[in-house]
Amino acid sequence: MLPHEIVFELRQLFVLQNTIHWIKSIAIEDRTHGHFKPISSPRFLNDCHEYIFHFTRSGRVELDRLALGVPYQHKSNIARWSHTLGRDLRCRGNTWFVPYETIQSRVKERPHPATFPIQLAEWCVKLHGISRVHTMLDPFLGIGNSAVAAQRCGVQRFIGFEIDQTYLAEVRRRIG
Repeated sequence: MLPHEIVFELRQLFVLQNTIHWIKSIAIEDRTHGHFKPISSPRFLNDCHEYIFHFTRSGRVELDRLALGVPYQHKSNIARWSHTLGRDLRCRGNTWFVPYETIQSRVKERPHPATFPIQLAEWCVKLHGISRVHTMLDPFLGIGNSAVAAQRCGVQRFIGFEIDQTYLAEVRRRIG
């Protein structure tokens, strides 16, 4: 319940505009796509998703919904829905499948226990419109995947907080 408790605290200052489900791994029929950290307990299921809570000050921030758009599966929908304006692109929705990259050594390749793919942070920036994001803040910087995403997206100013000097050194190495 910790993520939800944090949401309730933050609602005193911000509006929860969207809840996004980051799908790390999914099993469809007899195939698995993506990776997850297994839970070795007979009582709990593996966590194959995490929440992304999208807070804004007003709850009325317009998003670039098609920046992460996906083509229609059935092309008849292009002409059927007026909001498409003839484009073969629809809103991705609030369920994002972004798997981890496969790694061989956590210590060398992902030296932090709670990382997320850089692409995930990039999608958050793109959703707000790259040209509109001037400052990005990450209060739990870790090894700096959000800083790398900000750099890739051309965000002018990045602010990150990290208390562990080892992780901070890794961030500095990664963003140059």
